[in-house]
Amino acid sequence: MVTQPVTVPNVERIHARYKAMLQALRRANYRITPQRMAVCQFLAETRSHPTPSEIYHAVKEQFPTISRATVYNTVAVLKDLGEIIELPSGGSAGVRYETDITPHVNLTCMRCGRIFDVALEDLDSILHEIDARTQFNVTSFHIEGYGVCPDCQEA
Repeated sequence: MVTQPVTVPNVERIHARYKAMLQALRRANYRITPQRMAVCQFLAETRSHPTPSEIYHAVKEQFPTISRATVYNTVAVLKDLGEIIELPSGGSAGVRYETDITPHVNLTCMRCGRIFDVALEDLDSILHEIDARTQFNVTSFHIEGYGVCPDCQEA
């Protein structure tokens, strides 16, 4: 399964996400090891929706001795801290993680499995409406859509 980015990487966004993940780990009293920093850096930089295995293989390039357990545990902690979101399983690929916790839409192609991010300005008004109606403190918000991408429609 391949994921599709929709925006050019933004250095400020990457740095802010990296810093937020490290701060969350510190607040929860986790040691900030070079391996955890590398996992956070990868997650902050990626615009894909990686599996734990993809994260492991990417970080392993920098830290050849890193264990799968370190990667999986760090990802689990970041999920529990609300810094990444576990996405519903997209078939055989297994669990994927959303690293962009800002409001947006995920569109998943049911044929090729690619996940497309779509930022919509109207999502802010939906969040305000949810708050006005429910007083619910929404900390993260995205919409899942499923269908067939343009490439698969042509095939």
